[in-house]
Formats: sequence, structure tokens, C-alpha cells
Amino acid sequence: MVQPPPAYFFSGCIAFFTFVLLVASVIQLLMLKRTHETTERAWVTVHDATIVGPLIQHNVPRARILFQNSERSPALTTQIRLVMTVWTSNKLPDWEMPPKLTTDAESVGVVGPGSVVSRALSLMTPLTEEQGVHLERKDWFIVTLRIVSYVDIFGNPHETKLCLIWRDTSTESLTPCEKWNDAD
Repeated sequence: MVQPPPAYFFSGCIAFFTFVLLVASVIQLLMLKRTHETTERAWVTVHDATIVGPLIQHNVPRARILFQNSERSPALTTQIRLVMTVWTSNKLPDWEMPPKLTTDAESVGVVGPGSVVSRALSLMTPLTEEQGVHLERKDWFIVTLRIVSYVDIFGNPHETKLCLIWRDTSTESLTPCEKWNDAD
């Protein structure tokens, strides 16, 4: 004669099933929270970037970069670090992006939803005759590197890294480099 399973077998099955449902519910809630945070967070990117030349000796080229928070919530405690340099080669190196946020990073504060923030920067020194010649020949170019760090409304830190390049002296527009462009 076959004996029915003991009562603790049924209790164990019910407990296991309840545990599986609880874990599935927690995973679903975490996924919903992450989706909500992703859709509602701030997202700071470059809206426009232009440079003013001309590329002649003793001139100091200046760039104007417009940053925009393109999402529905503010970017909090925003800091920007910009670097502009004459790149003395016709290609970018393979190493990691050079600038880091340092004490000289500019604090912008809060960048509201849809807001555009303008920042200007220039070369640290006037162009030399050699730099002007190479820039006109397009075997050197001007590179602007930037890092924007901010915190979203959920307390999550974010960093946008960008490399902009000026190769075409017939236009004022800076274009994204082939690398070093990353936003999280």
C-alpha cells in the first residue's frame, strides 16, 4: 500500500513556491525602478559647438560649446572640464581620454530639463607660425575634449565624455572625433 506524502512535504512545496513568487516580484520591482530611472533621468550632451579662427600666427582660436539637458529632470551638481589644444598629428592616439575632472573644473550647478548652457574656451596661448601652417595644411587639427559630470534626481552619478575636432577650416562647426565620445 502506498503511503501519502507526509504533511511537511506539502508545507515545503508551498514555502518553496511562495519564495519563488517573492523573488520574482522583487526582480520585477527592481526592473521597473531601473526603467523609471532611465526614462526620467537627466541626459547632458552637446547641442552645438563652433570655433572662431582664423588660423594665423598670434591668433587665439575660441570655441563656444552649447550643452543641453535633453531629458525631463534636472542635472544636479553639474561640473564641466574643457580642454582645447592643437593636436600635432593627423590622427588621435590609442590611449584613454586624457582630461579628468580636477579642482579647476567649473561648477555649473543645476541644468534644468531642456536647458542649454553655453561655455566658451580658447587655446591657452596664441598660435605659432608653425601651428598655423600645419592647421591650414590639415595635417594638424584643433581638438576640444570635455567631461561633464552630474547627478540625476535619483542620486546616480553620470559622466559624459566628448571629443570635438576642427579639421575643416572652411566651417566654424566642430565635429565629433571618431573616439572618446561616451555618455552614461
